[in-house]
Amino acid sequence: MALPVSAAGLEVSPTSLQIASRQSADGITLRNVGDVTMYAQVRVFAWSQQNNEDLLTPSTALSVSPPMVQIAPGTSQLLRVIRSSGLPPSGTEETYRLIIDEIPASSITPAAAQAAASGASNSTAAPAKGTAPALSFYMRYSLPVFLGDSSDAPQTTLTWSLAKSANEWTIGVINTGANRAQVADITAVLPSGEKQVLMSGLVGYVLAGQSRHWNVPAPASTTKIDHFQAMINRTVQPIHVSAP
Repeated sequence: MALPVSAAGLEVSPTSLQIASRQSADGITLRNVGDVTMYAQVRVFAWSQQNNEDLLTPSTALSVSPPMVQIAPGTSQLLRVIRSSGLPPSGTEETYRLIIDEIPASSITPAAAQAAASGASNSTAAPAKGTAPALSFYMRYSLPVFLGDSSDAPQTTLTWSLAKSANEWTIGVINTGANRAQVADITAVLPSGEKQVLMSGLVGYVLAGQSRHWNVPAPASTTKIDHFQAMINRTVQPIHVSAP
């Protein structure tokens, strides 16, 4: 199970959502672990990838209720994430992100503060367009949402590549499967079994039908590498590319 993510005074749990076809909704919990009242606003974006970049487009396929909340110190607020569109074809998934902004009280209009305190579903923190600067925020969280019947560790079909130059190597991957691949801890494994981590922690996602690449410092020319490995959807897997 994914652990909560927190910074400043806001804790968000879980860190990702999988909404299966049998589900019409799921939920996330925002907890105020600070000592002052907080406001948070949640928006939904369709998530795609192009040219090695994540693309986010406002979407109504999911809705969040309430979309803006006031959270007193030491308390929590459950937000429902509701599916409002049809299901993707069987065996595939749709990908979204919830953007959660922790908003300073100074940026909240009185009407928005009242709506957030009451949990009204049509609240918005921003003033009317053209009347004030863009809304400021303390912290921003980006939470992946996967819509479809994939498990938490979906099967993927990945093809890896390696391009080498004197100072930098580029590790690339193409995902021809129907589900996302979460990539973490890209590691070089030496003939002795010793491991050299090239990229630590979460490296990124490769969505279905997309490709990504990452640049890493080139190992010393004397380093002999037997193979590479990475954590794919929380399971260590070998990376099949030619190694020097």
